[in-house]
Amino acid sequence: MRFVVLFFVSIIIGGCENLPVYEEFTTSKKTFECLSLDVNDTKLLGIVKNEINFLPRADCSYKLRGYIHDSSKCTSLYAKTHGTDFDGYVYLEIKTGKDRLYRVQSDYKEDLPSAIDRVVDKINNIVK
Repeated sequence: MRFVVLFFVSIIIGGCENLPVYEEFTTSKKTFECLSLDVNDTKLLGIVKNEINFLPRADCSYKLRGYIHDSSKCTSLYAKTHGTDFDGYVYLEIKTGKDRLYRVQSDYKEDLPSAIDRVVDKINNIVK
């Protein structure tokens, strides 16, 4: 709930010019010793593999998952009528089993590579 409120307040205050990064830890663990990649979005996976500063380990119990959401595919009547302030967002999360430990998201407007850079930078900062 806190994430949703923060998201909408940021949109109202910041408008579409400043595309912030939203992140949340759902545990006291703030760094991870390893990650395995479990990203089904092939476009995102290719970019993430090139930009991460660590070697993914297949045997690691912490899994990095994510996707790119394209708002043009949104079926909301409001979005179709009024449009949106952004073209979509990039979402990454770290899970162990079914538990989400961390998530990070950044909106993009005509600049998907920058949004990917922003979220991957956050991931690089928490993997030691």
